[in-house]
Amino acid sequence: MWKFVFLVMMVLTRTMPEEDSRGPTNQSVAIESASNIVPRSTRRRKRNAATTTDSNQPQVDPPKRRGPNLNLSATKDFENLPEGSKISLTMAGDTKGFVGRTATQFANECGIVIRSVCPMNFHKWESVPADIKNLMYEKLQGKFNLLRTDRVFMGYVDYRLHNQWKRTRGELSAHWKNNGGKTNPRLARSMMKSNCRSPEDWNHLCDYWELESTRVSLLNA
Repeated sequence: MWKFVFLVMMVLTRTMPEEDSRGPTNQSVAIESASNIVPRSTRRRKRNAATTTDSNQPQVDPPKRRGPNLNLSATKDFENLPEGSKISLTMAGDTKGFVGRTATQFANECGIVIRSVCPMNFHKWESVPADIKNLMYEKLQGKFNLLRTDRVFMGYVDYRLHNQWKRTRGELSAHWKNNGGKTNPRLARSMMKSNCRSPEDWNHLCDYWELESTRVSLLNA
């Protein structure tokens, strides 16, 4: 009898559901992970909000670059000069050249005088006639104290004018080449540089550059 009771108890024990104390079931894990998933609409909303935030940020202006030097300080000094007064030039004893702020003003004025007075039909500075150089000295003397009797002083004035003369011719030559002077001289002739003294000067320079010997030297430069 007792054996029958024991068998019945064993059958009942096997048929009862066993609780797994080791951890949550797969169903509970799936429910918990599903609760942590962010809906798609929310994700899109967050992404759009981030984009809107970036677009609302203030635009940064590009860094400003320094423009060409217009020598406004020199122009202001000329405008503020009392009537009849002139700018004095200081020479350095060791270099025999002008020094100080007035030296820059003088160099700028030499360029203006060359472009407005000196004709370009002379291809060597030594070929420029004395009367034209005297006219340039007079133009400079209208704003600067030139020691006309000082040979060293006037020698440096001539040196500065010569440098500006070479620089002006170099700029005109570069303009001619950049506008097809080597390949299409007719087009280059029609594109006169704006600060050239006159059309006569430009045509004369174009004739000179178009000479075969000059053209070959320019191509090999």
